[in-house]
Amino acid sequence: ALAQIENITADNARLVSNLHANLGGLYRMNGYPDLAREHMEKSISLLDQFNLLHINDSIPQIANYAMFLTEQQEPERGISELQKLSGIIKEYHSDECLDYAKVQENLATIYLMTANLSQAKTHFKKAFKIYEKIWADEPEMIEAKYREIQELYPQIGFSIGKTLS
Repeated sequence: ALAQIENITADNARLVSNLHANLGGLYRMNGYPDLAREHMEKSISLLDQFNLLHINDSIPQIANYAMFLTEQQEPERGISELQKLSGIIKEYHSDECLDYAKVQENLATIYLMTANLSQAKTHFKKAFKIYEKIWADEPEMIEAKYREIQELYPQIGFSIGKTLS
C-alpha cells in the first residue's frame, strides 16, 4: 500500500502516517527494532510535517514510539517525545482533556518502568485529577481506571526486576 502512494499530501498524510505506525508496530512485535524505529519515526515526522500532532491519532502513535524507545534503553527520548506531545495538546486543546490525561498516564508508565516512582506518582496524579473531573458522573469509569493502574504495578515491578537481574 505504501509503495502505491506516490506523493504525500495534506489529504492523505494521516493515512500514510497510520500505515507507517502500523508497520512499525508489526516490526516491533516481530523483533525487527531497526525497521520498527524507521517506520515509527516516519509516521511521527509526517504528523509533525502536516501539523497533525494535536489530533487523537498521534497519541497512541507517539505513546507506542515512547514505549519502544524505553524498550530500546532510550527512556529519556521517549519521555521527551511525550512531554512535547503534552505541550502540543495543552496548546491546541487544554491540560484538562482526556488526551492530556492519556499522555500523563503514558509518562507515568515509563517513569514506573525506569523505577522513578516519584515522577510516576506525579504523572499518575495529574492523569487521575483529569479522569475524576471528566468522569465525575461515571464513578465506574474511574474505578476501572484505578484497577487498570493497580494491575500495572506488579507487571512493571516484574519488568524492573527482570532488568536488574
